[in-house]
Amino acid sequence: MLRTLRIKNYALVDDLAVEFQPGLNIITGATGAGKSIIVGAVNLILGERASSEVVRTGFDTADMEAVFELPRTQGMKDILNGLGIAAPDDVLLIRREVLSRGQSRCYVNDRMVTLFSLKSIGDRMVDLHGQHEHQSLLNTERHIDYLDHYGDLSEALSRISEVYRELRDKQKKLEYLRNSRKTDEERRKLYEFQIREIEISNLSASEEEKLLAERKVLENVEFLFELSNNLYRQLYEDDASIVERTVLLSRELKKGTQIDSRLTEMDESLESFVIKLQEISRFIEDYKTRLEFDPQRLETIRERLNLLNGLKRKYTKSIGEILAYREQIKTELEQIVNKDELITSLEIEIKNLSRVWERECILLSQKRKSKALELSKKIEKSLSDLGMDKNKFEIKITQQEDVNGLVEREGKRYFASEKGMDGVEFYVSPNPGEELKPLAKIASGGEISRIMLALKSILAKTDQVESMIFDEIDVGIGGEIASAVGRALKNLGLARQVIVVTHLQQIASQGDHHFKVFKETMKGRTVIRIRKLGKEERIEEIARMISGEKISEVTLKQAKEMIKISDASTGD
Repeated sequence: MLRTLRIKNYALVDDLAVEFQPGLNIITGATGAGKSIIVGAVNLILGERASSEVVRTGFDTADMEAVFELPRTQGMKDILNGLGIAAPDDVLLIRREVLSRGQSRCYVNDRMVTLFSLKSIGDRMVDLHGQHEHQSLLNTERHIDYLDHYGDLSEALSRISEVYRELRDKQKKLEYLRNSRKTDEERRKLYEFQIREIEISNLSASEEEKLLAERKVLENVEFLFELSNNLYRQLYEDDASIVERTVLLSRELKKGTQIDSRLTEMDESLESFVIKLQEISRFIEDYKTRLEFDPQRLETIRERLNLLNGLKRKYTKSIGEILAYREQIKTELEQIVNKDELITSLEIEIKNLSRVWERECILLSQKRKSKALELSKKIEKSLSDLGMDKNKFEIKITQQEDVNGLVEREGKRYFASEKGMDGVEFYVSPNPGEELKPLAKIASGGEISRIMLALKSILAKTDQVESMIFDEIDVGIGGEIASAVGRALKNLGLARQVIVVTHLQQIASQGDHHFKVFKETMKGRTVIRIRKLGKEERIEEIARMISGEKISEVTLKQAKEMIKISDASTGD
């Protein structure tokens, strides 16, 4: 339920705050007073897209804030948990900032969220029905959604949607396999040749690096021999070699240790150095003896490297990538060779899945037909209460034959989508004896408003959304019909919080709480205000709605009587 709404620097609003209550909340005001601006701000809080033009002239940011009592539904808890939003007191604070430079920020319980996340939350908090939504009844594609909502068919729809996506994926794969047969033979020959070429080459990912290192040594063996021979002589063989001189130095230093023990550590280090030099000398001697110039091996290495470089240029890949490519085309070749088996297997899978799909579609269609009868009767009853007692209402469910359709029934194929095989359309007969015709073609604006209210009232009983907002649902109606609409809204307010923007006194008089929107001038600028009306103020406002700005004793008395009748109908 919407507890409080605060709007700052939005359009003509400087700073506006209002507390809404359970039951039927009425919002009235003169034409142009700013009622639609308030509804627009609520829309932004619920996740609609924003324009920087809504920011009040002279300010950088427009701020909208709403406090909701959190509905105790698992769906809402799942959404909040998924976003990491805590609501320990079952209270949700939604805040929306719109910047004059075109940006927008959304916060839920002080945690920044995306606009998509905000809308998913807003859709579960408030059902906002504006004038433009009347047109959704004229859009026959929406009729199936209304019926499925009433029938609580989301689980069946989810199953059908899942099977549909799997079926379409397999059909696309089958189509690809069939079409690719044209190029299969060429690809098969190419892949077989490439696999044979790569495997004959006996490649190894680390081979090239080792060959390059070995080639480098063989190409420089003479230099390496001279280098190692010279090093060995200087280290060990020559008179006064480095090893010999170091040994003599060690002996001299040892004499010093007998006099001063502080030289002992250096003596030990020098002895270790002598041992290390001897090890180096032995290694270089062994290295020199092992060096061998092998022109045949060098030529073999060069030929092998040329082969590797040729393969790298041909495949424009490294050796490691060529080996990975071989495994890839092996898999593709196996698929080509086994394509007939794959196609047959897919055809069987599709056939079995189609049976499941057809069964689910038929079951859903049967459920829809049953729910359509229920909903039609309820709408007729509700329309009768709204002054349309002579209207007949019917929800027609049809199937469209299609030779390529996904559903087969009694030897015929029918079009089907992820919503099943049904087409749903609302039909109405406004007068006795007239045949039922499509609602979209014959209903007037006033009739559309009442049908939408009837539908919303019925759907509210199965909906978990606790707050409903109707923005001028009274367009095109008046008199007794307006009174009936007012009573219907009041009854709806017994189970839900209902907020209604209206121009009609018949509806306003039914309110449990009444708010007036008006303009005033502050410091040379027009601002919008809203105020909850007391008992006398409410009478005056309804009297104004009856007669205009000139309020007489007659209209005041009439207003009192309308409120009295409304209160009496609910036992107040």
